[in-house]
Amino acid sequence: MLYPIEQTSKLFDNLPPELRAAILSEDTADSIRLVCERNKITEQMSDLAILVGNILLGLLPPSDLPAALTQELKIPAVKAKNISQEINRLIFYPVRDKIAELYKAISPTLGDDIASPSKRKTAANRPAVVDANAVQDEIPVSDDTYREIVD
Repeated sequence: MLYPIEQTSKLFDNLPPELRAAILSEDTADSIRLVCERNKITEQMSDLAILVGNILLGLLPPSDLPAALTQELKIPAVKAKNISQEINRLIFYPVRDKIAELYKAISPTLGDDIASPSKRKTAANRPAVVDANAVQDEIPVSDDTYREIVD
C-alpha cells in the first residue's frame, strides 16, 4: 500500500540510522531485484520494494508480508511465503533488532515476536507426539548390493 509522502517522510526522519540506511541501501535494492528474478515477479519489483519499505518504516509488521504479497500483488500463498522468507533473510535479518525495537514502541507483543521468533508457538516448533504403544516396523537387514569389493 502506498502511503502519503508527508507521512512516510516524517516516519523516515524518526527512524534509527540503521533502518534509514537499510531503506536507502543499494544492497536492499539488489536483494529485492534478486528475489524478484528468482521468483519470476520482476514486473512487481516496485510493489515489493514498497512493501519492504513499509515494513522498515513501521507501517506493516514483517509477519504480515506473506498476506500482503498474496492480497496486494496477487501472488500464490506458497510463493508469497518463499518470497517472504528470502526477504526476511536478506533484508530484515541484518537489522532485526532495530526492527524489533521499532515495533516494540508501536506494540510490545509485535516487538517480542520479531526479536525472538523461536518463542512463538507454531506447529513446526512443537515436538512430534510419539505413541509409545505403537509397533514400529523393523527395517530388514540384508547385504548391501552396492558395496564394492576392496582387494
